[in-house]
Parts: sequence; structure tokens; C-alpha cells
Amino acid sequence: MGSNHAETVTTTRRRMLSVPLAGVGEGLFGQFAGTRNVTGSGESTSAYLDQRVPDLLDRYGVPGASIALIEDGEVMWSGAYGTADLAEERPTNENTLFRVQSITKSVTAWGVVKLVEQGEIALDDPIGHHITSWEPPDTEYSWEDVTVRRVLSHSAGLPAGGYESVPLDEEPPPLREALSGNVGGPVARPTDGPGEFRYSNPGYALLELLIEDVTGRDYAAYMDEEIMDPLGMDDATFDMTEQVRSKLATEHFVDGTPVPASHGPASAHGELYATAKDIARFVAAGTETTEEPLGRGVLAPEVITELYTETVETTGFYGLATDSAGLGFFIETLSDGDQAVMNGGQGAGSWNWFHAVPGTGDGIVVLTNSERSLQLIADVVEAWIEQREFPTVSLTRARRWVRLPVWILVGIAAGLSLRLAYGGFTGKRSFAPLSERDRPIRVVLAGLGLATLGLWWTLGRETVAFFLPVIAEWIGLALSVVVVLLLVTVLFPRADRDA
Repeated sequence: MGSNHAETVTTTRRRMLSVPLAGVGEGLFGQFAGTRNVTGSGESTSAYLDQRVPDLLDRYGVPGASIALIEDGEVMWSGAYGTADLAEERPTNENTLFRVQSITKSVTAWGVVKLVEQGEIALDDPIGHHITSWEPPDTEYSWEDVTVRRVLSHSAGLPAGGYESVPLDEEPPPLREALSGNVGGPVARPTDGPGEFRYSNPGYALLELLIEDVTGRDYAAYMDEEIMDPLGMDDATFDMTEQVRSKLATEHFVDGTPVPASHGPASAHGELYATAKDIARFVAAGTETTEEPLGRGVLAPEVITELYTETVETTGFYGLATDSAGLGFFIETLSDGDQAVMNGGQGAGSWNWFHAVPGTGDGIVVLTNSERSLQLIADVVEAWIEQREFPTVSLTRARRWVRLPVWILVGIAAGLSLRLAYGGFTGKRSFAPLSERDRPIRVVLAGLGLATLGLWWTLGRETVAFFLPVIAEWIGLALSVVVVLLLVTVLFPRADRDA
């Protein structure tokens, strides 16, 4: 009777300890193990994406996405997947518009260097020399160091942050009021010395004002007439009309709730609405082709080269996926010596990305309507580089590194589970929470475990979830399992060490 009871208890303990770990492992393999999939022999990238992307949408909980491919400097394919609006059950299609967020900055950069090409401004001019309708506020740093080139490359010492948006049926505050810091955002003035990378939305708001003051034209009209229309970006627009609203993908927070559509006082940093094909036409214009000149006649080839010139080394999150910042673009030198250019857009409710190798005429655009989609984007980009036989890019390498903490935690959990299972099976561990043996060490371990878990759920999770919500969920789950197993270890000390 006693032996059967002991066997039952031991078996129950093993199941209790193994089930959480097995659940985590099964989920992790389902989420992570199959993400690195190469296209089949002879299978085109477009055919692969048609097959793969719906699964990725389900895997990462992303409602919808639209993708376009560029080959030999031409847009050769576009596809749309999932749902543009969950509440309306409106499917995503090739005409669905997305707010492309900071991809807008690359388009704005074309507008600025168009003025350089025309001799209206110079890249190394202080930006204040060309802004006439707004008085730059006082600062302890020199406005003379805030040059057009530095603003384009996020190295002018301007502040981070953005401006508060209002619902689409409300008029946003004037741009100049926003630049002066009167509508809830930072004052657009240097808060540090120049030369270091510091991502700045206010900097691009200043460029919007520069375009308007130099040309005497509305920024949106100028960009449409000088850049977007000549490049065939037929559906791209900065103007929110009823027609645009009816085609616009609804953005979604991490938990799947919709983000109310809004607009703010500045457009140049992140308020372009476009289809994947629109952005692909723009990206293609900056790549080589056998048929048309680099820049497609909108910008001279040497101006495109200037845009892609490495200006400042990137840091932080940007340094994980890029080597440096050019003018409105991020740059990476691949292992084979080719140069890749890219930019991403992240805002409340979406992630977007484009990646191109200008020298080969290849590129990809991925637009989504969810904050959960960065990992999906990395998977899609990886499939593209494998099919096109490019070297690995930093974005996909970073994707693998950010998953490492999850696997480390799973390894720790596996070690604790095996240790506990062995102790329970051999009878060397028993339930004795008040045991005096190793009590200080056990108390410290329990305290450290609970403190770590508390810090994660109060501080760490929010930070990681901003960029990698799916990874954040798995880190939280794996860490919780580790702490539970650690507490079980504390409650079940080694019996043979008790007095």
C-alpha cells in the first residue's frame, strides 16, 4: 500500500513538472522552429509567399499584410493576405492602403534632395537658412550645426518623440505650433551636439516646413507633383479623403483591438498612405535596371548615390538591423560587398518594411496592419533573401538573436525539471518548506526568482513588447515556468541533507 502510494506520488510529480515544460516546448517549436523555410526547388518567391504568408499571419496573430517584389528594377508581383479590418471582416487586397509610417521619411528625402538637385538648397546648409515662416527657438546648441544632411540622417542632435494625433474628423493643430512644442510634443530644437545617431521625428517635421518655405507650395502637393506622380505611385497620398478611408487598412494593437485612425500636425515623418505596389515603385526607382536610368528621371543617378551614402553609424535597436544611416534610408553592406538599403515604419497599430539591393535591382516591400508583425516581416525577408541567394541580412540575424533568451530560459527550465524529477524518483527530495538545511540560500533563490518575474511583468515586458510582442509573450511564459520550478525546488529540498 505504501509502495503503491509512493509510486503514484512520484508519477504525479513527474507529470506536474513535465507538463508545463512540454507545453512551452511544443508552443515554441510551433512558433519558432518552422520559420526558416527556403523556397522549394524551382518555386518562385511569389508562389512560396502565397503558400506561406497565411500561416505566418496565423502564427503571429497578424490580421493582414500586403507584399510586393522587385526584380531587375521593376515591380514584378504583389500579393495581399488576411483581413484589412477585423470588425468589418474586410479582406486585404492589392488596392488596400496602409499608413506606411516612417517609410514616409524615405519619400520625403527624395523631395528634399530634389531641391538640392535644382540648386535651391545645399545638403550642408544650416536648415534655419531656408526656414522663413517660423522662428527657431533658443537652444544652448548651435542652429548652424543643424544642417539639411544631418537632419536627413538623424544626426543633428534633434529630439526623439513625435506629435499627438487627433481623430480624422478633427483638424490637426498647425505644423508651426507643433514645432514650437505647443501641442504636446517636443520642441524642434537641438538638444545635443551633432554627429551621433539620434532618431528624430521632429527633424523631418522641420524638413516639411523647409520644403514649404523654399517652394512656396503645400508639402503634400509638392510631393505628389514632383515625386509620387512621376514615379507612378498612383494611389499614394497624404490627403485623407472618404475614398482613402474606405480603402485604408485598420491598424491593430498587440491585443488585436483596432487603433482609431488619426492624423497629426506633420506629414513628412510618417503620414503617407500607400499600397505595397506604390512603395515598391518608389523603391524600384532607386535600383539598377537594364531599361531605365537610376532615379527614373525624377532624380539624377548621382543624387541617388548621395541618398545611399553612409553618413552616421546607427545605434541601439536601429544598429541591430542596419549598419548606418544615409539620407532618409538605412544602409547595410552585405558579406559579398553589395549594398542593401532599407527603411521600416512602426506606429500605433502597424509595422512596415522595405529592403532592396540597388546594384542588382531586387527589393521587397511588406506592409501590415498590426503591432505584432515585426517577426512576420523578418520571416518574409528571410525567405526573399534565400530565394534570391543574397547573404544573410542583419534583420534576420537579429531575429535569431532576440529568440535566444527564450531558448536559454527553456534550457534552464529543462534542467530544473530533470533535477526535480530525478530527486522525486529517487526519493532524495521531499516536501519540506521549513527545512533548516540551505534555508538562507533557498530564501534568496525564491526572492530573486520572484523579483525577476516582478520586474519583467512591470517593466521589461512593456519594453520588449513594443518591438517584439510575440517574443515578449514567450519570454514571459518561459520565465514564469522557470520561477515556478525554482519555487518547487525551494519547497522540495534534498531530503538527504536535512538534519
